Amino acid sequence: MTYLGIAIQILLFLVFAVGGTIRFFQPIDVLAKRMLWVKYFDPRMVRAISMIEVICGIGIILPLVFSDSTFSFLLYSGCLLMATMIGAVITHAIIGDYKQIIGNLFILFMIYLVTFPVV
Repeated sequence: MTYLGIAIQILLFLVFAVGGTIRFFQPIDVLAKRMLWVKYFDPRMVRAISMIEVICGIGIILPLVFSDSTFSFLLYSGCLLMATMIGAVITHAIIGDYKQIIGNLFILFMIYLVTFPVV
């Protein structure tokens, strides 16, 4: 894997594993002040999304640690994160939070590049 791919993997790990952990432990009312979408979901769903982000964020970085593993951590984690980000794009479009869609699409593109490398 190229240095750019490794750098993107580390960046995605930081975005999802660290960001998801922070969102998991913050109170829902604090999250609702910063993120519009939280108001539209049940608190258990917000926590579940955070846990998916944490687990998949760790799964994105695991191939760097276990390079000889036969299990494709990157494929499964990447596909689940892509599905999550597609859901985020749809959610932001429905609730009218259009500013967030560009960022979600950019992250979706980075996940795609790491999960399905062109080279």
